[in-house]
Amino acid sequence: MLAQRVATSIVLLGLILSAVFYFPEIYFVLFITLVMGLAIWEWSALAGLSSIISRLSYVLAFLLMMALIRLPANPLPSVLFLGLCFWIIAFLFIFIFPAGKNLWANNAVLILAGVPLFIPGWMAFVLLRAQANFEFHILLLFFLVAAADIGAYFAGRRFGKHKLAVLVSPNKTWEGFYGGMIACIVLVFFTALIFSENLPEMNMTHWMKLIISAILIAIFSVVGDLFESMIKRFRDVKDSGKILPGHGGILDRIDGLTSAAPLYVILLMQLGSDFI
Repeated sequence: MLAQRVATSIVLLGLILSAVFYFPEIYFVLFITLVMGLAIWEWSALAGLSSIISRLSYVLAFLLMMALIRLPANPLPSVLFLGLCFWIIAFLFIFIFPAGKNLWANNAVLILAGVPLFIPGWMAFVLLRAQANFEFHILLLFFLVAAADIGAYFAGRRFGKHKLAVLVSPNKTWEGFYGGMIACIVLVFFTALIFSENLPEMNMTHWMKLIISAILIAIFSVVGDLFESMIKRFRDVKDSGKILPGHGGILDRIDGLTSAAPLYVILLMQLGSDFI
């Protein structure tokens, strides 16, 4: 199992780096659309759709939405804020679980929930790719989500005593959660020291904005992970799919990204030159 996980991780890393550094913009968008499409396919089963026709129709409906959202006349920032609001609501439901479980057990709710779950995340990557320094921001987003996950894992193993959301994900602890936040803060701190063009002018206010941004991204990454865990508990499944040997499904690997990406782009738009 470990060898499978390592081999799959290496292949995934190669695909991501190739997409970021070598794919023209249109191919990058198609790559992200393919990844999201596979995740949406997995979500369709979690949402209660069982037939091949209904699941394919669900995915095609999302692809149509993505095509329409890319039209210049559409209000792109509102799509990102839709995702932001969804994840805030999801955060509240996670911490009152199992209260409210009847809502998430409703197939219609889960089918509709796919819109704010996937569309804002997809749009965030499309907007990041359009940036002049897109390589930096896309990789930093990936590294922040990875830092939150890795920091939580090691801090949880070493110090974990107090359960974070025991009924949703029994292995996660508050100590691990704080470890993930600290890892993100450290990553942002050193990234700013190495890459920021505004380093000589950075004051305490600027550093506080970066620290708060890192904390928020870590929180949203965890919320995405916990939300998928909560839904999988309703459906009594371990993984969202089996496409990735040793890892499970696509959704199992990108749940933190789908929740953190819209926030990252919103912070980038709002902070402007105060961002890294």
